Amino acid sequence: MKLYKSLFMTVLAAVAFTSCNDEGYWEKADLQSVPTYSFAQASNTYSLSGTDALPQVAVEVYRNNENGNVTIPVSVSLSDETVMSVDAAAVSFEDGKSVAEFIIKIDESKIKVGKAYTANLALVPDSVDLFEENLSISGNSTFKLTFSKAYSWTSAGTALYTEDMVGTLFGVENVTYEVAVEKAIGNPAVIRLVDPYGAAYPYNAPGDYDTSKKHYMTVNMEDPEGVYFEIHYSGMDWGYGEFFFHSMAGYYLDKGNTLEAIKAAGYCGTFVDNVVTFPAETLLMGMADYNGGGLYPGGTGAFKIDLSNADLSE
Repeated sequence: MKLYKSLFMTVLAAVAFTSCNDEGYWEKADLQSVPTYSFAQASNTYSLSGTDALPQVAVEVYRNNENGNVTIPVSVSLSDETVMSVDAAAVSFEDGKSVAEFIIKIDESKIKVGKAYTANLALVPDSVDLFEENLSISGNSTFKLTFSKAYSWTSAGTALYTEDMVGTLFGVENVTYEVAVEKAIGNPAVIRLVDPYGAAYPYNAPGDYDTSKKHYMTVNMEDPEGVYFEIHYSGMDWGYGEFFFHSMAGYYLDKGNTLEAIKAAGYCGTFVDNVVTFPAETLLMGMADYNGGGLYPGGTGAFKIDLSNADLSE
């Protein structure tokens, strides 16, 4: 039985790469004739601002020939189906064409400013037929679209910031100091601190921080019981690489968890009486050159952004 099985597999392998010619005998097929399909690129990112329009994205798919009308299924995963949609989960090539487009439609009226959206596509051949056409995927078999619309900002005055993260690794005491604050135009529930770890930070000395550009800590207070801030690259370096900070709530949002689930787990901050606070052990910090840039949990509960003197009006 082992001998028969071995012979069968040998014959099957030979059949897979042969075809019948006009004279009726079998010969090796030209592997270059096997149609292959690929996305033109592996990813694309759009960063929109102001009145930038993005009603749709046409994703190009290539094939290595122009023969026949061919439809290839496409696996589609959309991060928000209220914003993005597709007419059909397939891409169709017309006879005589080597390029086809897969259209992702975007409802711009539903784009939330400051939020990132993603679409993941994958080419899926219908089947592999040993005796007829072998549809294969080469090159970029997947494609990722990312787009977001950025806020425009305006000054909102100043805030009093109580630092509660550097002590995680350095044991310094919490300090409170004044920093400039900006608000998102049209949505003052999103604010950002301007260079909170620059010259204003009392433990810094000249040379400890980057002065070539501004560094912002963006805080989202749209849900007063579900406050979070995004990853913040501070520009501050005490010899272990740039400090960066993240709220645990922002970290888990980036991982695809819902804000409601994160609130229930107790990771969010609150915005009450014009003051942002975070519970102990819900903040993260790291340094680029320390232990591979790993994040360390911390925070004693002293973290505070007092916006009492800031202008948060529309």
